[in-house]
Amino acid sequence: MRILVFAYACEPDAGSEPGTGWVWARMLARLGETWVITRSNNREVIERELVKLEEREKLHFVYVDLPPWARFWKRRKRGLRPYYLLWQAAAARRARRLNHTVRFDVAWHVTFGNAWLGSLAPLTGLPFVYGPVGGGVGVPWRLMPAFGPRGALFELLRAGARSAGRYLNPFARLAWRHARLILVENVETRDWLPMRYRTKAAIFPNTVIDEIPHVRHRLTGAKTSLFVGRLVPWKGAAFAIRAVATLPEWRLLICGTGRDEPRLRHLVARLGIEPRVRFLGTLARDDVFRVMQEDADVLVFPSFHDEGGYVVAEALVCGLPIVCLDRGGPPAIAGEAASVVSGTSDAGAIVADLSRVLAAEAFAHRETIEARARELLLENRVERLNELACAAGLPVAEEPAKGVMRAPLPRMGTTPAPGRGGSHP
Repeated sequence: MRILVFAYACEPDAGSEPGTGWVWARMLARLGETWVITRSNNREVIERELVKLEEREKLHFVYVDLPPWARFWKRRKRGLRPYYLLWQAAAARRARRLNHTVRFDVAWHVTFGNAWLGSLAPLTGLPFVYGPVGGGVGVPWRLMPAFGPRGALFELLRAGARSAGRYLNPFARLAWRHARLILVENVETRDWLPMRYRTKAAIFPNTVIDEIPHVRHRLTGAKTSLFVGRLVPWKGAAFAIRAVATLPEWRLLICGTGRDEPRLRHLVARLGIEPRVRFLGTLARDDVFRVMQEDADVLVFPSFHDEGGYVVAEALVCGLPIVCLDRGGPPAIAGEAASVVSGTSDAGAIVADLSRVLAAEAFAHRETIEARARELLLENRVERLNELACAAGLPVAEEPAKGVMRAPLPRMGTTPAPGRGGSHP
């Protein structure tokens, strides 16, 4: 089988959308010979890392860029989406020409993974798979005041964009209508799709683990919770801070930076918990792994509309249990390894529920965390993906190619016995 992949964002060893594009290119190469259309800004690192892969003989990259006159859109954050839509048109044109010589069996849109931005990959005329995509997770209106004025305004604008994308974007309608299979990252996105397209949808989070870190033992006995993510209101760091403030025996480490940091620091000072809360800033991926393995007992991730959440999977392979809201990607990724609290209550109830879970140390067992981490390994995800593709009538291999991971999943020693526990927006 020959697969043509649309991956606007694709970068080795990156998080969020770029990391998704890279690891999904690898995964699809296990199903068949794969050509990836992406941008040339990451060409050097892609070609440097490609030679190291087992899949290198079945993985080919095609670089498409817009002319210089159009690139001013990309330099402005507000212009990213118009630039992306123009890039899709150029990518579809290149794909049609390429198809005349290669003769593909399937077109597959991977990034951006947003259900309401749509895709022009169906214009290739090939059987089409859309996803994994998110975009269906919103925020309850009653929680808007907890995000502050700027955060509430952002959520209002995002809700308007989602509605416009659902009802007015022809690219989205094109993708939904022509897809043989729509992979969605969470239940909310499946239910957000128009009713007539939901029968095509299967829940398949975009998270795939292709590298297992060496797990080290905890070095400190202090009860330590960890938050990792951009510091923006909807990520929920303020709720983690408020929960820890009610528990004198717990401390909180915060990895990340963002526009909400001044508000969060002011909250910490106002609550009088500066000695128990540390802002670590933005850390390299290896340093985040180190913090997860050596300093933390649990990942507290009360995000309100993370469609996926790579940090959740990374915490699992480091042996950490998860505490999250029942919204979006985190509970879909963590499964039974998560302690889930309601994200539809008012702000006070959410903080109380987070505090209750931490105080009781009502976290998943070590064996449950390890089992869920294994399910997220690349080879296991390929097998499940192949099953879904076959069920959708796609011309995939009956048995996906097997690869050898760089290291087996080790016994996880970062969590004790029961009783304890990179995006693009």
